[in-house]
Amino acid sequence: MPSRRALLISAATLTAAPLLAHAANTRGKAIRIVVPFPAGGGTDVMGRLIALELGRELNATVIVDNVPGATGTLGSAQVARSAPDGFTLLLGISATHSIAPALFKDLKYSPERDFVALARIAHGGNVLVANAKYAADTLPEMLALVKRSGAPLMYGSWGTGSGGHLAVESIRLSTGIPMEHVPYKGVAPLLQDLAGGQIEVAMADVAGALPLLQAGKIKALAVSGRKRSSALPQVPTLVESGVAFDTEIWYTLFAPAKLSPVDVQRLAQASAQVLLQPRVVEKIRSLGMEAEPISREAFEKQWHEDTAVWARLVKVSGVTVN
Repeated sequence: MPSRRALLISAATLTAAPLLAHAANTRGKAIRIVVPFPAGGGTDVMGRLIALELGRELNATVIVDNVPGATGTLGSAQVARSAPDGFTLLLGISATHSIAPALFKDLKYSPERDFVALARIAHGGNVLVANAKYAADTLPEMLALVKRSGAPLMYGSWGTGSGGHLAVESIRLSTGIPMEHVPYKGVAPLLQDLAGGQIEVAMADVAGALPLLQAGKIKALAVSGRKRSSALPQVPTLVESGVAFDTEIWYTLFAPAKLSPVDVQRLAQASAQVLLQPRVVEKIRSLGMEAEPISREAFEKQWHEDTAVWARLVKVSGVTVN
């Protein structure tokens, strides 16, 4: 009869075997994180931060592969179809996994069926900004200004159906003020026109807006999300400003749905360790977001709830994409 020590060693060997086998198979092969947006944007910066730190945690090579197109759905579809071997991951966001199902009738993937969430990387809100010379300094002042003028407020976002576009639509629906959307192909040209006075108001990501805010070329009226941004603690939320909309945006690391439970656990644990690193927390905050890791179960609950909110907003607002 085997000794207790022998049984313990045997059990430990069985538990470690899948991990050891995976380690043997990863020699010389890089893990690829697909960022479904162009290089240089906020999602790309977040992806490169996580790739660097996840590589350190796993003692592996982790690279970022930018696969832009179709508002993030092109790269997402590519990962959905990839082999579930742990070597291809996706940095998905609210737009690709909560908004897209309601926005695109011919979406080439099912967020809930084709993916497993490994870890929520960051969450937070966007910022409603105005040209520095705009006559209003707060959201209530902006609403009063529009009501007095009687003319529609022309506002910009980084694209039709984006989280920024829909957040401002929630303001329009909540207040009844006339507003017209001006879509841009990205945050950079949007903020350039805002600072130059071509448009007066826009919704942008905090990271992109911060340099212009600090330079005094634009000003912040309110932030979306459930609480104030640590990067802009003096700026009230939409809810504090009288608009009942607090759905936040998030960045999450996903894998193809059929990834083995062993690899799911390994990658989820490594991601959780990354998010405990003070340097990572501070970098994420510098991008206008918060780390605040939560369990996979808690995130899946938030994911499902947010998907329902965005779907209702898309339907009620009448937002469509070509």
